[in-house]
Amino acid sequence: MNLAYFSENSILPLVITPTEGESKKETLVQWIADNKASVESKLTDSGAILFRGFQINTPQDFEDVAKAIDADLKDDYMGTSPRDKKSEYAFSASELPAHYPIMQHCEMSFLPSAPRRLFFYCHVEPEYGGETPICDFRKVYQDLDPKIRAEFEKKGVKHIRNYSSPNEAARSGFQLKKWTDLFHTTDKKVIEEKCKENDIICEWKANDGLRMTNKNAGIKEHPITGEKVWFNHTQVFHISAAADEYYRIHKRQRRWETFKTSMFLELMTWYKKLTKNPNEQSMHVTFGDDSEIPDDYVEHIQEVIWKHMVIQAWKKGDIICIDNFSTSHGRLPYYGPREIMVCWTS
Repeated sequence: MNLAYFSENSILPLVITPTEGESKKETLVQWIADNKASVESKLTDSGAILFRGFQINTPQDFEDVAKAIDADLKDDYMGTSPRDKKSEYAFSASELPAHYPIMQHCEMSFLPSAPRRLFFYCHVEPEYGGETPICDFRKVYQDLDPKIRAEFEKKGVKHIRNYSSPNEAARSGFQLKKWTDLFHTTDKKVIEEKCKENDIICEWKANDGLRMTNKNAGIKEHPITGEKVWFNHTQVFHISAAADEYYRIHKRQRRWETFKTSMFLELMTWYKKLTKNPNEQSMHVTFGDDSEIPDDYVEHIQEVIWKHMVIQAWKKGDIICIDNFSTSHGRLPYYGPREIMVCWTS
């Protein structure tokens, strides 16, 4: 196998490609098994490993490679993005519309037991855009304004999510999935128990809506290296985050569609702030003491994240393994066909 990096200035990600005669999935799976300790060490150091040029053609092929790295795959999901099942442990990465931004985040950082590792697989290479950028959140922590960083370390964060009622008709604009789709049950007691297990306050609203609230530390230490990591969803859940993100996306893509969406999100953010209680937004985040996080804090956080983001185009058959305790991921808008799948561990 060949091991290299995209850039001399960054070790994120480590890229592994086959030498002649090594491109079969079975060969890759065996190589991972034979070099398990080295793969795990390099994943911790780099934050992500990209396997490129191998014969990965099906969701099951993808799952087999993921299991070779970490057999402890899971199929329970407590996040916000719609997903469809493709194999026992492989799911669509997101069914959100192509123009939606997915901001950088460590998967389910708002849970007490976030996944240790994530795996993404490119089944259909995007026609345009649709990259899955990654970012070293250890570097983000280091580069944050010390005043802002200290405030998050002292206060922590509170994440708020409002899920649609199964009785509610779909509306235009961003709206979280129905709670029946998230939990795959209509039994409220099952949901209440699941929330309790994850230190989440479960609140039933009028017309069978569901609010989920939980408080977490804003910063965590990496369980292996002890490094401090930016580890929360402020740059995803904050009401001003989407508009700021799309402004940066438009500066990169320079398309009429991104300009229109950027302007629309600016107007919608302004409108929502004026007309809707923050706790009733689909998603919201405050400091752990319930004080509001200023917009300029969010802008600074996203500026630092974009400074450290690594953006590479997908190639069909690519698999990337991410250390979720150090490295974030997201999605850029796209058009045309695109199919990315995901697996995750406990």
